[in-house]
Amino acid sequence: MRRIFSYMAVAAMSAIAFGANAQESALVVKRGQVDTVYKAKHQVLGLASPQAEVVVNGKAVKAYKTGSWGVELELIEGDNAIEVKSGNESKSFNVYYSKTRKPLTEEQKAAAKAKQAAEEEKAKFYPTSVKVKSKKYSYLNYGAGTDRLGGAKINYLPEGIEMYADAENANLYRVRLSQNRYAYIPKSQVEVVGKANEGYDFMQENVVLSGSSTAYNMGSYDRVSLGIGGKKPYIVKEYTDPHKIVVDVYGVQCNSNWLTHKSGLKSVDNIDVESIDSDVTRFTIYLKTKSSWGFSANYSGNSLNIDIKHVPEKLYLKNLTIGIDAGHGGPQSNGAVGLSGLKEKDMNLDMAYKLKAILEKQGAKVVLTREEDEGMSIRERQDKMIEKKADIVISIHCNAGGSPLSTLGTSTYYRYNVYKPLAEDILGYLLTMDDVKNFGMVGNFNFSLSAITEFPCVLVETLFISSLWEEEQLADPAFRQAMMENVAKGLNDYIKECRILEGQAKK
Repeated sequence: MRRIFSYMAVAAMSAIAFGANAQESALVVKRGQVDTVYKAKHQVLGLASPQAEVVVNGKAVKAYKTGSWGVELELIEGDNAIEVKSGNESKSFNVYYSKTRKPLTEEQKAAAKAKQAAEEEKAKFYPTSVKVKSKKYSYLNYGAGTDRLGGAKINYLPEGIEMYADAENANLYRVRLSQNRYAYIPKSQVEVVGKANEGYDFMQENVVLSGSSTAYNMGSYDRVSLGIGGKKPYIVKEYTDPHKIVVDVYGVQCNSNWLTHKSGLKSVDNIDVESIDSDVTRFTIYLKTKSSWGFSANYSGNSLNIDIKHVPEKLYLKNLTIGIDAGHGGPQSNGAVGLSGLKEKDMNLDMAYKLKAILEKQGAKVVLTREEDEGMSIRERQDKMIEKKADIVISIHCNAGGSPLSTLGTSTYYRYNVYKPLAEDILGYLLTMDDVKNFGMVGNFNFSLSAITEFPCVLVETLFISSLWEEEQLADPAFRQAMMENVAKGLNDYIKECRILEGQAKK
């Protein structure tokens, strides 16, 4: 019942999207009504009745079906009178343009200096000497930098891995993986389990020996069980041409003399082992497959198990489970909001349901991360997709940024190169739509849902909800339907390409 109600609610929302501001008949200036500016080009944006005639300083301005309108004016130095008219309503205000900024007061200078000093202190590292243990979904970062999605991730680690931290700042520990390799980990993702012994000797106290390894068929996946003398941090990467998974285990000296390959392996072709440093052991798992369907890494006792999914026996959409993630959701996460008040979270959910209906009509099993306007953490989304055994996951979002008067376009994002073809196929079909620009395809994308390796995952940024023209398109249910039909076409092409690569079909 909850699912049916949710779908009906989304459908109702879609039907009124064009008239979202119909009840707001008054002319509103939302941006640009400011006292003083320091740039000659000045944007004035607002709302009127949908598709009403809007005139700014005597010139007609395009009003969109959402009610949004906007114009860029060229100001003269000094006072600029601006008048906006729509029907019988008008708004007048003055904007003063100065070519030179007012000098900061001493108080403002002191406040800016204090703020900068606080940020520098927050980022500064100080020596420490503690042992930390990883929590579930903790991840290593390459460096101490950050962006709005966090630092540059290496990979996730399972819980329970102890590491030695020798430096810290407000948010991060610097952890020593081996004698010659460091990484960084957020403090929120580890627990401190004790102090390091005085005169701590990394090689003496932290290094273990690797043991025998075995590969065997577990039914729906091949397991490579790597013998490790303790739970140690690792860096794992998947490569193409040749298709292989490389696992570097740190704090481990190579002592692996038995690499057993059981019969019936479907994914694993061969295992190789080598020492790449005095306390780093590299396991290379060469794969038989040409396409990737995900893998997981976890410890069972002192064995690091790499579970590599088999290629589906019949590579057709009707035999697969597709996960769809509607980005954002709930009262705390609207996502981006358009000038008209159109919310990204609502558009994402509606498009998720549209894509779900399209794929189910084609025979696929579809699971959603969220089914209504509810808040979900990335961890919950990851867990749900793993629990439901999704074969492929597509995350739906709307973009934001740039000038509201520009059109920036659509884009797709992937974390791992093995999934670039999926992002490429989806983007290719989206770009067949009239007037939809190519914002680009982004690899190594620092999005946590895409950072796990259990399934192929691509994020689709449909259009910029911050752009007036693109907001109008997103507000149109027919346009959203067309976008999702093209996402489905790209997905189908990708599956067909995998089918050909795996010898299940001819070109």
